[in-house]
Amino acid sequence: MGIDFGLKRVGIAVSDPMRIIAQGFDTLANDSALSAKILDIVKKMSVSKIVVGKPLKLSGKEGDSAIEASKFARKLRERLSREVPEEVEVVEWDERFTTTIAQRTQIELGVRKKDRQKKGNLDRMASQLILQSYLDSHPRSNDPSERRPDL
Repeated sequence: MGIDFGLKRVGIAVSDPMRIIAQGFDTLANDSALSAKILDIVKKMSVSKIVVGKPLKLSGKEGDSAIEASKFARKLRERLSREVPEEVEVVEWDERFTTTIAQRTQIELGVRKKDRQKKGNLDRMASQLILQSYLDSHPRSNDPSERRPDL
């Protein structure tokens, strides 16, 4: 599962069972029910790894947004360890430029301006880019027994 964390909205993406392709799944409001909704998705989809985007500055240093994403990841780890019997790993992943890339991709795909202005679509696509970047950087095993629908 990939997460594009924001103070207002959180984009969610999931991968296929072979861990090859990320696809946008949902956009959730960042409210008091957010963790419960994520846990519900984790349980229903048997997720074993969550990739939380961390928006580092161009210099590679953390800014306010990256600090907030790290706080979210830490709280999510804690809640998952208490409420999900299976181990679910939460990793933080550099997500510099994902929102910009998502905006450009929507334009290149011919998405109407009206639809591009819907922030939820952008958050969902950014989460997809975060997860796809992670998947592409972690080669898959050729051993079929190691392939699980876990992201």
